[in-house]
Amino acid sequence: MGADELARAIEQVKVRLSVTTARLHAGGASAEAGILEAQVLMLEDPALLDGARVLVIGGTPADVAVAQTMAPFAAMLRASPDPVFQARAADVDDVVEQVRRALHGLSDVPPLPLQPSIVVARDLAPSQTAGLDRTLVVGFATEQGTATAHTAILARALGLPAVVGIPGLVDAVADGQPLLLDGDEGTVLVDPPPDAIPHLGTRATLVVDAEPAITRDGRRVEVGSNAANLEDAQRAAAAGADGIGLLRSEFLFLGSDQLPTEDEQVAMLEAVTEAMGARPVILRTLDVGADKPLPALPQPPEANPALGVRGLRLQLLRRPDLLADQVRAALRVAAKHPLRLMFPMVSTLEEVRQAKAILAAAAKDVNAAGANGPRMPVGIMVEVPAAAIGADLLAREVDFFSLGTNDLTQYLFAADRTNPELGPLADSLHPAVLQMIDQVVKAARRHGRWVGVCGEMASDLWAVPLLVGLGVDELSVHPPMVARIKATVRQLNAADCAEVAAAALELEGGQAVRHLLEQRHLEPSSLRPRTDR
Repeated sequence: MGADELARAIEQVKVRLSVTTARLHAGGASAEAGILEAQVLMLEDPALLDGARVLVIGGTPADVAVAQTMAPFAAMLRASPDPVFQARAADVDDVVEQVRRALHGLSDVPPLPLQPSIVVARDLAPSQTAGLDRTLVVGFATEQGTATAHTAILARALGLPAVVGIPGLVDAVADGQPLLLDGDEGTVLVDPPPDAIPHLGTRATLVVDAEPAITRDGRRVEVGSNAANLEDAQRAAAAGADGIGLLRSEFLFLGSDQLPTEDEQVAMLEAVTEAMGARPVILRTLDVGADKPLPALPQPPEANPALGVRGLRLQLLRRPDLLADQVRAALRVAAKHPLRLMFPMVSTLEEVRQAKAILAAAAKDVNAAGANGPRMPVGIMVEVPAAAIGADLLAREVDFFSLGTNDLTQYLFAADRTNPELGPLADSLHPAVLQMIDQVVKAARRHGRWVGVCGEMASDLWAVPLLVGLGVDELSVHPPMVARIKATVRQLNAADCAEVAAAALELEGGQAVRHLLEQRHLEPSSLRPRTDR
């Protein structure tokens, strides 16, 4: 295999990784997608390309050349005293192995079962984990790895129960042997006794909670679910979610190099809304850009893609036709179902007005075609500090706000949320973030609007009392967290939470806020939700 075969193999791996990262972005796992995006950057590094090419021309087999070229980088990372850099050595090994498999025409993922099963392996690379089919893999266990490694991080993002770091596991388990895997406790039980199975069944029923979440002093908090596809919506409905607080429309554009037609979008949106019945669904219009490219919508590279032409900016500046198609499809579905529309990455009032003008034109088309129905509520994501500061003006133009706290925190602290070294800086419990939320909620109240939170903060048990205290109306979480968040809300007194939240706004940092919650017995360990409903 020569230099040409090596170049083709590298390009093949880059394409596969790009498709996988697009799926992660569409599923809301943008931070985790950064793990695989870093692998793409490795494959574009001239040090790899030129070094391996020289070895191949000199007669070294291509797969050996790649391994030899990358070995010093992996060794340097493993020798680092920083566990963050140590973990990245596995990414280097993953890149080498992916190129090797591409050169030899081998599959990227391990052989999958024919029915839903637990995968047992010596180890899974990050790219293999991200490529697992969740309809066939219900969890996995490995001999190697740690809870902070990229494989485990990706498993959590995908909602896959996983237990890693169990020596001798592969030899102790036979194909088809019953296993009881508990990702929360980090245990794997081989051939579980019969009395363990009913216990598991009892635990499983606890994730279903269709009752409203009402605080002890009578305030209701809607608990919805985030969804990235039809399967997520079905899981949300089964879990008892009050609605879909964030439906990521990127899933409509995945799996094809062709953009979906308006009719195709209508069909999928109808399937999602029908899965939720009478419960509302909030559709976020396409949120992509150079940082979250889609196969059917490639974007030119940007120096700072997270700050570039993405979200509503892309739709208004480059592809207003895409926005028009999306809102027409939404209007057609909203004529029969409780569908709401939400624009992402809003910074200014003018952007909202431009988007609403496209919506108004689409409404005329839809109404002329006889598909008119009740007015569709329109909201925006508040994830840019400018939108939070300008919430008073924006509230006059929209029906609701949904706080994207992941990006809001990232932009507020100028701290890339895909960079693990900056994790402590981008703390969503920092008073600066809480002050932003407080400002948005108060502006919404002045104009009779409601406010939801669809970022990771809504699932954070430390944050729930603060969000309730700040007056947030809705929390949108991952489907498995619906029952837990509802049960937590029921333990709270909204008036007490308001008092604590007001005090938190005056503190110096996130750790001080956590200490305050502990003092008031509002930390997760004190809020033991009742699961005997």
